[in-house]
Order: sequence, then structure tokens, then C-alpha cells
Amino acid sequence: MKGIEAVRAYQEELIEAIPSSIIILDRGLKILYANRNYYVKSGKKEREVVGERLERVFSSMLIEKTSIDEKIRQVFDTGYPFSGGQLRYPGGLFFFYKIHPLKEADVSLRRVMLLMEDITELTRLEEELRDSYGKLENAYAELKEEDEAKSDFISTASHELRTPLTVINSYLEMFEDGMLGELTENQLAKLTIMRSQIDHMIRLVEDMLDTLRLESRKFKLQKYPLKLEKIAKSAVEDVSKLADLKEHTMSLRVNGNLPEIEGDAQRIKQVFNNLLTNAVKYTPNKGRIEVEIKEEKKHIRVSISDTGIGIPEEEHEMIFEKFYTVGGKSLMRESERMGLGLTIAKGIVEAHGGRIWVESEGDGKGSTFYFTLPKGD
Repeated sequence: MKGIEAVRAYQEELIEAIPSSIIILDRGLKILYANRNYYVKSGKKEREVVGERLERVFSSMLIEKTSIDEKIRQVFDTGYPFSGGQLRYPGGLFFFYKIHPLKEADVSLRRVMLLMEDITELTRLEEELRDSYGKLENAYAELKEEDEAKSDFISTASHELRTPLTVINSYLEMFEDGMLGELTENQLAKLTIMRSQIDHMIRLVEDMLDTLRLESRKFKLQKYPLKLEKIAKSAVEDVSKLADLKEHTMSLRVNGNLPEIEGDAQRIKQVFNNLLTNAVKYTPNKGRIEVEIKEEKKHIRVSISDTGIGIPEEEHEMIFEKFYTVGGKSLMRESERMGLGLTIAKGIVEAHGGRIWVESEGDGKGSTFYFTLPKGD
């Protein structure tokens, strides 16, 4: 007998220690028992609860809003537990509750257990999160609207610039061809400088338009079968004139007989030109620039190595961002370019299903840019 009493006392201690609120009710919705946690949370005394009907302990407003009395009767009628609902107490307390049938040894159902979990803090956090999410959505919408306005402005300005630049370029060609009269050597020299600057401005405009196309997913590729080594050779020849001015040596090595790939020849050459131009620019005089193309399992890999200033490891990802240049130089300090070349190269390579990256130790030890293009099926 003492053993049974000890077990019962132990069970009561366990129930009292449970951090949830527990209430036991009979079929008449009279409260038979409530644990310590309930009294702590509700502020009520045992004499105000035990022996009282549910409607005298719970507020009529709470019962009306939740229909908790009907749910308790439903559990008595069906014998199935109620999976859960939410109670809101005066003072801003929130509880999640469940109703469990307590069947006797003879399988009869005379009592149910109302189990209530305090979710006040969780509810507050959810509301704060919902409010923060709403503010974030509004901020994102505003930023998106501003970004679209900026993109529209750049697009419009770029298109408007391209027309007069094309006209000026045409007249310069007419001057160079002698169609508008004979020019002196001094005039021709000045004309060459003007032509160079106009070409540079046209390239800047095209870079801005390409960047906008990539961002707006309007970047279109004209894919045809092509030989990558042929494009590489043409790009090396184009950039070799610039390399000669700094007395660089340039080489192209093709490993094996490469298969054809599907791609946009003009855009892929643009990648080569951007990477080779960077290599020339950031390599001190009498440097070395090497291009290597090799076939791998699922793609063709291109590497362009130089003996230039190198790129610090912490900048390896950032250099592919818009307007970023090696060393973190700003657009104002880096007047020869806009820092869009690598951004465009990355967009073109990824649009072909490839990837691009750089390896460099920095500190004047040179850099190697890699990019891959998938082989055809």
C-alpha cells in the first residue's frame, strides 16, 4: 500500500513539475484538478478553480471566441483528442491548447485533460517577424523601383549617346579617307587621337548596354558550331598590337585537336578580348601573357596567365562585380575603364553554361584567369 502511495506521490510531483498548464474536467465541464503551473500563469487560487464549472473560471468572451466548451464535449462524445487551438488571455497572454481523453480501466470516458502551452513570447516574435518581413518587402519594392528607374536612365542615355557617337565616327572616317579634303600630318595625328577616344566611348556605351542586358535577362546569344582555337587566335592578334606597346610577349597553346562547341562567336571573342586587355594593362612592361586551351571531360577550359601585379585573394570574387577594379580603385581613379569588363565576361560565360574564376597569389606574382565552355552533345 505504501508502495502505491509512493508511486502516486511521485506521479503528482511529475505533473506539478511539468511547465505546461494542465486542467482535468469531467463530463459536466467541472474542473477536477489544475496543476501548479496553471495557478502561476492565471493568477488564480485553487479554491477559485477546483470544483467550479469551466464557464466560471474561463471568461465568457474567451469561451465564445474559441468554442472551447464545445470542443471538450466533442472529445467526450467521440473519444478522439482535439489536435489544437489557440487561446488569448486578457493582458496579451497566448496559449496553444490540446484536449486529450482520459479513459478508465473499463474503457469508459469520464474525464478529459486540457493541456495549455504558453506561446506568448513565440507569438510576439512571430508578429515582430511578420512586421519586419512586411517592412523588408516594402524596402525591397522601393529599391527595385529605384533600380529599374536607374537602369531605364542608363539604357536611355546609352542609346542616345550611341547615335551621335556613330555619326561623329563616320565623319572621322571620311576625313581619314580624304573624302572631305586633304589634311596635314598634324591634322591626321590629331584625328587619330580623336578616333581613338571616340572608339573608347563607343566601347563604354556598349559595356553599359551589355551589363543592363545581363541584369534584365535580355542578353541574347546567337549560338552556332565553332572552333574555340580560331576565336582565340583572332583575339590574340587583335590585342597583340596593344601588347607590343608594352613589349609583352604573347603566346597561344592549343592542346590536341579540340572538338567544336555551340556558342556565340562574337560574345566569346569579347570574353577573350576583355581578359587579354586586362592582362596587358596590369602587367608591367616586358611581361609575358600565355593563353592555353585544353579539352577536359565535359568542357573545354581556357586559361590566360600573366606576369602582372596579381590579385589579392580577398578580391578574387569581388573583381567580377560591377565597377570594381583590382586594388579596389574607384571609377573616378580608374578613368580608362568602368570596371565592367569582367562582369560582362562572367555573364557571357555563364550564359553559355560555363564558369569563370581567377587564381592569383597577388603581390606581383601574376594571375591566371580560367573559364570553361561546355562541349556539345
